[in-house]
This record gives sequence, structure tokens and C-alpha cells, in this order.
Amino acid sequence: MKASKKYLYLLFLSLALLIQGCGGGSTGPQGPAGTNGTNGTNAEAIATIGEGAIIIDGVLPGDPKESIYVRKVGHGPQTIVLVPGNNTSGAAFDGIMGFFRSVDAFNDGYTVYTFDYRGSGKSSYNKKISSLKDFATDFEKVMNNITNFPTSGVTLVGYSMGFGAGLEMLIANPGRYSNIVSLTGIGTRGIRVSFNAGQAGTDRAGQVWANGDWLKVSNDTNGTIGAEFQQRSWQGDQRTFGNVKATWDLVVYNDILKYDISKAFTAAAVTDLTFTTTPNYTNSLLDGFNIQYMPESLYYSHKFNVSPLNVVKPTPNADGTVVTIPGDGRLGSLLAGKKAMLVKATTDFANWRGDQVIYDNYTATTKYDLKQAGATVTAVMINPNQGYDHGFPVAKPLETARLIDAFIKGNLSATTASAALGGAGIVLYPNAETAWETATFTGF
Repeated sequence: MKASKKYLYLLFLSLALLIQGCGGGSTGPQGPAGTNGTNGTNAEAIATIGEGAIIIDGVLPGDPKESIYVRKVGHGPQTIVLVPGNNTSGAAFDGIMGFFRSVDAFNDGYTVYTFDYRGSGKSSYNKKISSLKDFATDFEKVMNNITNFPTSGVTLVGYSMGFGAGLEMLIANPGRYSNIVSLTGIGTRGIRVSFNAGQAGTDRAGQVWANGDWLKVSNDTNGTIGAEFQQRSWQGDQRTFGNVKATWDLVVYNDILKYDISKAFTAAAVTDLTFTTTPNYTNSLLDGFNIQYMPESLYYSHKFNVSPLNVVKPTPNADGTVVTIPGDGRLGSLLAGKKAMLVKATTDFANWRGDQVIYDNYTATTKYDLKQAGATVTAVMINPNQGYDHGFPVAKPLETARLIDAFIKGNLSATTASAALGGAGIVLYPNAETAWETATFTGF
């Protein structure tokens, strides 16, 4: 059985690199909502009914305008911005937003916003992104167009790829944020995209990929084509609802569904159907099914590295290329005086439980990097086999909201974190510890 699990793990490992987040669905059509005002902002709709589109200029002069969809709940003095993951829209946070709306203490204490990325949910995608920084630039313009949006004291929460986009937002305007939270985030050094035997072959640019290769980052166009080729089994014309469901079940919701990897890709693999009957589950599949296909967002998550250290592939690619992901060091000391919380479900490959997308080392390395940039950092590692996995912000929205609340209020401890998470077993690594955090990126 162990050998079978190891084989299936190697076969399906790459699926974990394709998700970088999943979330609640948005079944409405893409494109801008109605706008008013001379700046193209739908400020009245956002302020009155809690959602609407804001029209912004492109990143560069001459770029087309984009319509970015905004959701808002609550009316409290503390502002939270939720940044979704790859292959998701702001609707990933519908469950969390619902509890910030329905729990009086949350509703009175917080004002919570989330935005649809360019190409997701109800936002436009008139020009392809050229880095995760483009998402951050879009959101900075959106916040500047929202009446009375705070210029300081904001808590930034990034889910999966959204933590990378969130770090870009902080770099763009560090004074706006006092706290930053990673919900199973990609980390300061991104996430690696590699090929297994089933993905090997020659892409449409003529690049030959072998088992164990990493995507190269010397040419962004070719890198995006490589990412597209790596995802081909379930993206592009293979993106059926069934393929999205199979991938989400296997990689994203493995613990909440008590997934039996020995029966992978069959209905029998899901041994606990409880979550499958909820709107959050169905909507998350619809969100992943309907979102704009953006292999470039996966590629730029692979290339992302804001630490001062390079990530170097331990062995060359089959063609002899040594793949290096350069560290640009842009975090500098920008997090001085800020607080950070890193939350992740511990990965248990032997039992196919926990987070199969974000490896534990990504979080340990991120703790080190954020501390070097001046932040006070606490990591909460949730034990596996407790219903927490890469999709836990979707599957456990109330617990996630409670944990964020405890962090913002300064009440975070092993006891309060476990209580917020419904009594789940955790290991909490406070800022002062240095044994678990590491400067060495091992990836896989």
C-alpha cells in the first residue's frame, strides 16, 4: 500500500502545482457592472449594496482599461482586504464574508473587502498580466478609488497565490498595511512548477520537457507556454467540470473529504460526502471551471521570489539547464513594525492528508524571510487528518474568520488558535523561535 501511495503521489504531484488556491464560485457573467461618476467608479453600489465594479487605467500608458469587481461587508473601524488564490475570484471568500456579515461582533468590528483579479469572477481581462505585480497595481488603483478607503492600518490576507499578490501590494504601498496574513500562501520565494513523466514532451514553442524538469524563467513568453503545456491535462480544451472536480477533490479538499488516494479519480475516493453537499463546495468548482485560463499566473507564481536569496534547482534539467529563480530582495526592511501570521495545514504525504499544494518548507522559509524584513511573525501549522487542507479557508470559513480576528486583536496563542479552529491540534511557532524556520529553501 505504501508503494502504491508513493507511485500515485509522484503521478499526481504536479496537480498540486496547478491550483495555488481554490474558492467559492461566481456564477455571474464576466465583465463590468454598471458604473457612474466621472472616475468610472461604482462607488454608490459598493457603499450601498456591498459590491460593484471599478474601472481603472491599465498598468502602462496605452494599456486598455480594466473593470475590477469589488465585494464589501461590515462597517467596523478595522479594515481587512482578502486576496484570492490562482484559479479563483473574490468569491472564494463568500463563506468568510458571510460570517463577517452575520456575526455581530465581526460586522461591528471590521470592514472587509475582496476583489476579483483581472480575468476572474466579474472582472475583465483586457490585457494579460506580466507579473503578480500587475494584480497588485490593479488593486492599489481600486483602493485609491474607494471613498474613505484607509491609507494605513489595513490587514492584508492572502490565500495561496494571493499571498504573493499581497506581498506585491505591500511592496507597492507599505504604509497602508499594519498586518499581513498568509492562508496557505505560496511564500516569499514562490512555488515551483515542475514536470512529471506524464507531462513530458514538446510544447508548441518547441521546448522539450522531461520528467523532473523545472520551468525556465529566462523568457517569459516561453515560460508561459511551458506552464500551459504542463497544465494541458485539465486546462484549455480539457477544462471540463469533471476534470476540475477531480483535481480539486484530490489535491485541494483531500482532508475535508477524507480522500482515499488508492481509489483516486473514482467516486469512491471521496469517503466523507458532507462537504460536497454545501454551496461553498459547489461554488468553488464553478469558480474554477468558469475562470479565465491564465497559465501566465502559474508561471509568474513560479518566478516570484522577493527574498534576497536565489532558489536554484538541485540538479540541472535534462537538457543541462541549471534553473535559477533569482531573489530580488524587494522586501528589504518594508515589514518593520508590522505583524504577520502564516497559517497552513501540515502536509502528510504518507496518508495523503493536509496541504498537498504548499509544502511546509515554503512556510518555514517565509517565516525567516519576513523576520529578516522586520516583521513579527507567528506561524500556525495545523495537524493533518483534521479536515484542514489547501481548501480550508473555503471549507472552514467561520474558523478562518475567528483565527484572523484573534490575530488582529493580539490574542494569538497556541490555545486561542486551536480554539478558533474548532479545537484542532496545531503547532504554533512564535516569532522568537529559530529552530523550525529556515533560510534554506528545499521545496521538493
